Amino acid sequence: MFIGREDERDAVNQAIASARPELGIFYGRRRIGKSTLLKQLSEGQNDLYFEGLQKASQKQQVNHFVSQLAEQTGTLKVAASDWRTAFEALTQRLKRGRHYVVFDEFPWMAAGRTELVSLVKYFWDNHWKANPKLTLVLCGSNANFMAKHIVHSQALHNRKTFEIRLEALQAHESRLFFGDLRSDFEIARFLMIFGGVPKYLEQLDPTKSLAINMDRLCFRKNAFFVTEFDSIFKEQFRSARTYENIVRALSEKSYSKQALAKKLKLKPGGGLTGYLRNLEQTEFAHTFQALPIAGRGGKTQRTVLWDEWLRFYFSYVEPHRRAIEVNRKLGLFDRLCGKSFDTWCGLAFEQLCMKNLPSILTSLGIGMDQLIDFGPFFRQPGRGAANNDGLQIDLLLHRNGRVLTLIECKFRTSPIGISVIQEVDRKVKLLKAPRGWTVERVLLSAGDVTRDLQQSGYFHQILGLDAIFSRP
Repeated sequence: MFIGREDERDAVNQAIASARPELGIFYGRRRIGKSTLLKQLSEGQNDLYFEGLQKASQKQQVNHFVSQLAEQTGTLKVAASDWRTAFEALTQRLKRGRHYVVFDEFPWMAAGRTELVSLVKYFWDNHWKANPKLTLVLCGSNANFMAKHIVHSQALHNRKTFEIRLEALQAHESRLFFGDLRSDFEIARFLMIFGGVPKYLEQLDPTKSLAINMDRLCFRKNAFFVTEFDSIFKEQFRSARTYENIVRALSEKSYSKQALAKKLKLKPGGGLTGYLRNLEQTEFAHTFQALPIAGRGGKTQRTVLWDEWLRFYFSYVEPHRRAIEVNRKLGLFDRLCGKSFDTWCGLAFEQLCMKNLPSILTSLGIGMDQLIDFGPFFRQPGRGAANNDGLQIDLLLHRNGRVLTLIECKFRTSPIGISVIQEVDRKVKLLKAPRGWTVERVLLSAGDVTRDLQQSGYFHQILGLDAIFSRP
C-alpha cells in the first residue's frame, strides 16, 4: 500500500511534465521509501529505471546497467566495459521524446568512486540536456557520498533543477497503515517505537495488538528487527563503527558537541561535525539550539538521538540480544519491558510531538506566518546557590506580538490531574519571560485529563492525540 508523499510526488511529476531538461537529486535514509516512490511515478513507455548493485565492482555495475538497458528497451545488450560506453548506449535512447530516467542507489553504481559523477556531468552538458523533455533523477542512501559528491557537488553545481530529501512520514500519514483497526493511543505507541518509516510500518499487522507485533517482530529468534541496527549502519554509512559509537552515546542522553567529542575522544571540529551532519541528513540524529527569547540565550546546542527504532533498540533489544536470539515463545516483550515501558513512552512522546508540530499548530489555530521561532527550550543548571535550577520545556513557540506558547507533552495511561499545574507553573516562573510578554500554557495529553484539571482554567488549551494525527 502506497500512502502519503503528495508534495514529493507533485514535485517529481512537475519535473517530468516540464518544458526544460530536469536533473533531480533524491536522497534519504534506507527504508524510507525512495525507490518505491520513484518507481510508482514511472508510467511512460520511455521511462527507464536503473538500480546499482550493493558491494559490486565497477565492471559488475556497468554490466548490470547495460543488461537493465537492454531488458527495458527490448534491444540487444551492448558490450560495454566502462561507463562511457554504457552512457553512449543510453544516449541513443534519450535524443528525443519524453523520458523519465532514474539512477537508483547511485553511490553503489559509482562503486564508492567520484569518477562517475564527473562522467554524468559530461554527458548531461554535452548530450542529455539537449532533450528538453528529459528528466534524470540521481537517487541514493549513502549519506556521506550523497552529501559530499552529489548534493554539494561542484561538478553538478547549477545543474540540478530540484532536490528532495525524503523524510519519515508524518503521524497523520502513518496512521493510514492502521485504518480503523487500532486506537490512536496504540498507534502513537507504534509510532514512538518505529517512527514513520514505511518499510517498518509495512512489517506491522494492524489486526494484532502492539504486544503481539512486538513479540513477532522484535523479541523472537530470527525476528525482522533483531538485526536491523546492524544492517542499516553497514548499508548506510562508511566508517560505520564511528557512527555506531555516536548514536550509542546519544542513546544515553543528549550532548553538546564539545561534550560528545570528549566522550568519544574525537575532535569537535570538522571530523565530528561531518559525522553529525550525515546523521542529521538521514534523521538518525538532530541538533537543537536553545530557543532565544527577546535576544537572550540561544547559544546552547544539544544533539539528540532522533530515530525512534534506535532509541527503542538501545533501551530494550540490545541489552537482551542473547535471550531474544534463542526465544521462540510469545510474551517476552512484556517480560523484558515491563513497567519501565510507560516511562520510556513518556520521553518518546515529546519527540513524537516535535516531529508533528505542523499538525499541532493547525489544532492550535496558529499559522506558520505567526511564528518567529520554535523548538524545545533548555537552560543548564547554574553554578551559584541562587541559580541552580535547570529548565527544559518540551515545545516553546515564539510568536508575533510578544507571545510565548509553552506546550507540555504528557503520555500517561492514567488521567492527568491538577498536579501538572504545579509542574508547568514552575517552568513558567523559571522561564522569566520579559516584562510585557504573554506566556500561553498548552497541555497536549495522550490520555484523559481529570475534571478538576479541565475546570481549573489554568491551561489556555488542552489538546488530545487528535492534534498529532490531524492533517496540517
